[in-house]
Amino acid sequence: MALLAFGSALLLSLATTTARRAPIGRALLLGLISADLVTRAWPINPTFDPSNLAQPAWVAAVQVDPHARFYIGGKRDGTLDVADSDASPAYLNAPGLTGSASRAALSGQTAFYPSAWRVREMLSYDLTVIWSRIFDVTTKQFLRSSAIERDRFLRRTRVRFRILPAAVAGDRVPIMPMKYYVDSYLYDWGTADLAPRVAVRTRARVEPQVSRQVDALFAADWEDDTVLVTHEPASAGRAGLPEARAARIVSEDSDRLTIEASADEAGGYLVILDTYADGWSAEVDDVPAEIVRANGLFRAVRLAPGRHRVTFVYRPKAVWWGAALSIVTLALIVGLLAAPRRGSSATGVPDVPAAAASAA
Repeated sequence: MALLAFGSALLLSLATTTARRAPIGRALLLGLISADLVTRAWPINPTFDPSNLAQPAWVAAVQVDPHARFYIGGKRDGTLDVADSDASPAYLNAPGLTGSASRAALSGQTAFYPSAWRVREMLSYDLTVIWSRIFDVTTKQFLRSSAIERDRFLRRTRVRFRILPAAVAGDRVPIMPMKYYVDSYLYDWGTADLAPRVAVRTRARVEPQVSRQVDALFAADWEDDTVLVTHEPASAGRAGLPEARAARIVSEDSDRLTIEASADEAGGYLVILDTYADGWSAEVDDVPAEIVRANGLFRAVRLAPGRHRVTFVYRPKAVWWGAALSIVTLALIVGLLAAPRRGSSATGVPDVPAAAASAA
């Protein structure tokens, strides 16, 4: 490495001089850079069959319930930790692959980027960068929790499918084995005791501290039909005849969610087990409504009695700021291009100084 640096410095010095030997120095420097790239970088640019990055077989089983989430035991911080209580005892290299190529194939099977397959992951460690800090706090709390506490959290966040070792899953029947995992399988935990993705709750408790809301997701003394909110907003929507509590998703896109919901005479909170973020806005019966953080990670809207149509739209402020800056920048560029050059007339004929014109 020292010889390479010293030789590069000499050739760079030679190539930047004005002497006759400068072209030779540039040619030698180009040859050195090219040779170094070929000999040093070639081994770290693996190529392999693209089928290794195709949709994993187990994803199709998870997609049968688009409202449920999945959980992969041992997955943390962009890697797989065999020391975790829910992790596979070991992981295998893909046939014929080693090193970074094998790791890429394993990452594809583990769905490190689940949105590509339109499946919903609860503890997606790749999202800690773009989610709020509370998600990272929740993840760390989950990793240090007991098996019973983890189970409570997964049920309360609608995690139906779990990838676990057979020893952890007990007597449950696996759906299929996990590729490149040792003695780990995909399991369906069922829907009997899972929290619904959308529901209307009449029991609410104000808890301003978000971390304490997250604690409740692991606690034994928290009743699942109670929603924790940071504050109590005003009821939204036109009050109508009380109806039985119900909620169903009418339509859904990446940036829009429409729900039909009804509340009894006490009203209630429409709770959606989707990420709370500042970019979301809501309308109830076409009137703007306040979104409140619910159960630490999710969002809710308080409803008046009766039947309502609730629409959530995602429009982050950063998009508008970015668009405004882009428009201003474009205007400046157009203005600079349109402005006449200094010392030139509008006709393109160089301006003649007044003194020179008089002399002529």
